[in-house]
Amino acid sequence: MIIRWWRAVAGTDEVLQQYADHLERTTFREMAELPGHLGATLSTKVEGENNELVVASFWKDLESAGHFEGASFDDAVVKPSTQKLLASFDLKVEYFETVVATGILAEKDPRP
Repeated sequence: MIIRWWRAVAGTDEVLQQYADHLERTTFREMAELPGHLGATLSTKVEGENNELVVASFWKDLESAGHFEGASFDDAVVKPSTQKLLASFDLKVEYFETVVATGILAEKDPRP
């Protein structure tokens, strides 16, 4: 499994909620339709300031994780409307290959 990892700062609680709503309504639904997509999360840093966040998406393999429309494989895809909303964000994403997993992360993708 491949984990595609991206960080940003929402700033206020209001912006964090707006961004979470955006992900649920659009981005996460669009990703769910892509072959090899296994899920995604939006997480905020525990006891952090400024609502630091991480968006992680999970993919069957590296080829599946490459469905994003960036100039380069590791370019973050951040729409202009989202850029205006967030206080800051990474321009690049990181990819991690899962070596060992347990629990629901260890289950095989039930989709063909």
